[in-house]
Amino acid sequence: MILSALILLAFIVTHYFAGGLIYNAFNFKKRKYLAYLIPVFLTCFFVFANILINYENHVVFNYLYIISAFLFGFLTQILIFGTIFYFLKYFFTKKNLLAKTFFLLAIIFFLLGVHNAFFPRVKNIEINNLNNYDNSIKIVHLSDLHLGLIYQPFYLENLVVKVNNLNADVVVISGDLFDGNDIKIRKFIPILKKFSSTVIFVPGNHDQFIDKNTLTNIVSEAGFFELKDEALNIEGIEFIGFNYLDDKDSNIRREINNIKINKENLRIVINHVPVDQAEARALKADLMLSGHAHRGQINPFSLIVRYIYGNFSYGLSNYKEMITYTSAGVGTWGPPVRTLFPGEIVVFDIN
Repeated sequence: MILSALILLAFIVTHYFAGGLIYNAFNFKKRKYLAYLIPVFLTCFFVFANILINYENHVVFNYLYIISAFLFGFLTQILIFGTIFYFLKYFFTKKNLLAKTFFLLAIIFFLLGVHNAFFPRVKNIEINNLNNYDNSIKIVHLSDLHLGLIYQPFYLENLVVKVNNLNADVVVISGDLFDGNDIKIRKFIPILKKFSSTVIFVPGNHDQFIDKNTLTNIVSEAGFFELKDEALNIEGIEFIGFNYLDDKDSNIRREINNIKINKENLRIVINHVPVDQAEARALKADLMLSGHAHRGQINPFSLIVRYIYGNFSYGLSNYKEMITYTSAGVGTWGPPVRTLFPGEIVVFDIN
């Protein structure tokens, strides 16, 4: 609660810094207040557009949301560089030149951030000598696709082609397949069907915004295996999907349907949020796959995510004798921007 309040306070204050950057970069002389109103307007526009699309899924509202999301993404960079400018301007005599430089940097980082948001990299990880597995398997891990108003079918089409070219045995989607801001999600089914590998889907928090039956029907039509507190044996591996409960440790022991009483094979737990490692290990899992944190998505939020989830905020880690991996995700939430770190398609070669 305290952390959320501090983040909100910092967010509000940085609007003042952003206004100062705009004022000094563009020499607002007579109407100085306009420079300070621009950041406030862009934030209000984004909030208002979110309210509109939740009120009614109208094509005009949808486009307003898309425009506001990109503008808000640009604003995040003005907030960051405006803050830097505020503290550095006292050491420079040519404040206007410094402001213009930082404004240009905000544009560059925004454009790079958009590129990172729409062109995820492929990351390869090799894991050897896992217990109870004598074969080889290639697993592609996707997380946080956030399909909806921003990530449309044409984006998904390119992603599916990219994944199919990796020739995986199994594709794991660890939650937030949909963003929840678009009710017309059946348009994604024909493309979801094009995955050439077996697909396992475990729901995340954004998938909760969609009617449960609708979501189940869509992933079923796509040919996915949806796991909600249940197990599935594929290629000699027991995959266990945790249904989404909360962003924090649940401190419970779930009843897992179809799980073998005596562990015979490699066990992989899939949980959208990088929590409940103790529960996964209690099930004798060898590997746990998660997402949700987006690696912070827009820096410096990576530091906040690190504070919340610790070593499990991103990448490989260990919990006792279990390997964990938290993906940076493929898509984005809110503004389609990823500064510094791109989205990722993770390929596990397990030998």
